[in-house]
Amino acid sequence: MIHRLALLALFAACADAQAQDPVRVEPACGSVADGAWESAPFFPEEGCEWFEFRHDTSYRIAHTLGRAARSYEVYLAFSADGRASAPAAGDMAVLVDLDAEDIVLRNRTGEDFFVRLVLR
Repeated sequence: MIHRLALLALFAACADAQAQDPVRVEPACGSVADGAWESAPFFPEEGCEWFEFRHDTSYRIAHTLGRAARSYEVYLAFSADGRASAPAAGDMAVLVDLDAEDIVLRNRTGEDFFVRLVLR
């Protein structure tokens, strides 16, 4: 019985993460350096702010890494300039898909954030 409940919870989580058409994001200041792509710098200048990452929303983020990433890092903040940021954990940034052109993340929380993404 417990195994069936765990399996149902897993299916529900997967269905939730993929049920929504993702919002398309193409970071204006995304760049590649030293084998890593970042959506914005840690301390961005005007026009290169972290992008909005709204609650209960999926995002398809375009990247120019040129291949599917082997790893990714997600940093969250409550302001677009990234002040007082921290690494995302758990439902803050659920990985839905990743390929050579995009990464799809879902914010499964009730909070709005701004995000910085690094792909390696």
